[in-house]
Amino acid sequence: MNSVEFENIDIPIKGEDLFLKGTIYYSTNTPNKAPFVINLAGLLDYRESYFVKYFTEKFVDAGFYVLSYDYRAHGETKKQTGSRWDRMVVQIFSDIQIVIDWVQTHQSYRLLEEKIILFGRSMGGAIILTQGFLNKKVKALIALCARYDYHTTTIKFQEEIIQKISPKYFLKNDPSNNKRILIAHCKDDNRIPFSNLSQIKKQLGLNAENVIQFEGGSHSFKNHREEIFDITLKFLKKI
Repeated sequence: MNSVEFENIDIPIKGEDLFLKGTIYYSTNTPNKAPFVINLAGLLDYRESYFVKYFTEKFVDAGFYVLSYDYRAHGETKKQTGSRWDRMVVQIFSDIQIVIDWVQTHQSYRLLEEKIILFGRSMGGAIILTQGFLNKKVKALIALCARYDYHTTTIKFQEEIIQKISPKYFLKNDPSNNKRILIAHCKDDNRIPFSNLSQIKKQLGLNAENVIQFEGGSHSFKNHREEIFDITLKFLKKI
């Protein structure tokens, strides 16, 4: 594995006295220009959480730049916003648009052929299939164990919030989805029911090869992370 180097960054939120705290990761072997992976954490995780860091290192070793940032109410950003993520969940979802624009504007000298890739698990996957799905600048979206409908959570969000964070309200069936989207889930996931996978697949009209399912592995894809990464790399070679 190549040694991972990093640059800590601040991504400003226009109109607010707020900077999302993030890091760009790369190695001495990363090309001057390469695709950017924005690695999105799950709820209450942050950019140095194990699952996020595991895939960050894998992508860096494969020659990508990786950007990961702490959401509002998470990680270092929490020092500015406080920890009540449930009060800012809509902004947590929509901030990805600002991050994508920031990469295009401030990292254009590193970005190869405008190839921005979103990769994330759990809430990160839901962000990818809502706001990320809307953004045509994104070349590929890889969503792991994403929730389809936030009506099903133990936390009872207001209806107007649910409609802004549930992928069911954003996803459109289009043939281009099969070139752009890869989803995965484990049948024994103890946090997000496996049925979400088939709901997402059906609404998007995805081909079978774009939908990866495992009998076991739970919410963390235990014993399948290497396989998920290999499938992702093969998928990204198409873009």
